[in-house]
Amino acid sequence: MNPSNPELNPHEIQKAIRRLEKLRHEPAEIPDFESALTPLLCGYTVDAPRFAAGMYLYRGRKCAKPASIRDLTYPPAECVRSPGRANEIGQAIFYGAAAREIPFFELDAQPGEGLAISKWKTTQPILLNHIGFSTEPETFKDAKRKLDTVYDFVRGTRQKCNLNALVHDYLAYNFARSANDGDGRVYEFTNAISRKLFADPLLDGLLYPTIEMSGNADNVALKPQTVDRALTFVSVEYVAVKARVGMRCDIDILDSATKSDLIGTLSWMGRGLQWKLRHQGERLTIRVENGERVAYDLVGNRVDPE
Repeated sequence: MNPSNPELNPHEIQKAIRRLEKLRHEPAEIPDFESALTPLLCGYTVDAPRFAAGMYLYRGRKCAKPASIRDLTYPPAECVRSPGRANEIGQAIFYGAAAREIPFFELDAQPGEGLAISKWKTTQPILLNHIGFSTEPETFKDAKRKLDTVYDFVRGTRQKCNLNALVHDYLAYNFARSANDGDGRVYEFTNAISRKLFADPLLDGLLYPTIEMSGNADNVALKPQTVDRALTFVSVEYVAVKARVGMRCDIDILDSATKSDLIGTLSWMGRGLQWKLRHQGERLTIRVENGERVAYDLVGNRVDPE
């Protein structure tokens, strides 16, 4: 066996799982989980998807109307005072979503609250690891898509061998635990998993199903250097939540912006987003996709509002 390409060892996997399950009920910290994960991941192989430039991402914040793009992107590390699913205290991460509607549920938006929903677009390809695409997590019991076969890269990862699928599903089960289930140290474990899965400098972040929407859409956690290198601001809407019923939020769009000055100060327009025809005879087709109005030109290219 080539030592640079280790194979999964069933004995070491079971021993690592026993150790990790014990740690969940001890006063363990992130490095303890990270150390216990090492033998579990020895030989684990993942098909990591590369997404072409032009991928749209959405990010939400509960806040007063923001003044600048800096208020919309990842926070400064010194302002991160609580852990998240993929970040520890003092670690800046850009949490984004694949659809405009997702941030309302990730943020548990309630009637009367104001949110800034910003839209971003990748300018370069990004390489993402993935986690959570499994039917194992209890938080995904109401998923309307079969998460373990939803993407080719998920199928490829799980089909490498039974042990690879076992590790994949175990990681998914623990990464997608509800932070409110009271069952052990959730974020210490998920942070350790995140450290392992996108520490490699070749990886730009992590793709995972949204827990708050039962796995029916996807989130990303991006490294700050990836945001600085490969993400550009498109627009922001400032909205007020009027009502929320189940998986539906009714909102009022109070303002929007698509431009800023050289230092990132937003130019609010006093209206919702609109599209401008750039030349005589131009026609746009506007349709609703995932709760958002999206425009396309005659050859099918997506056109951003101005």
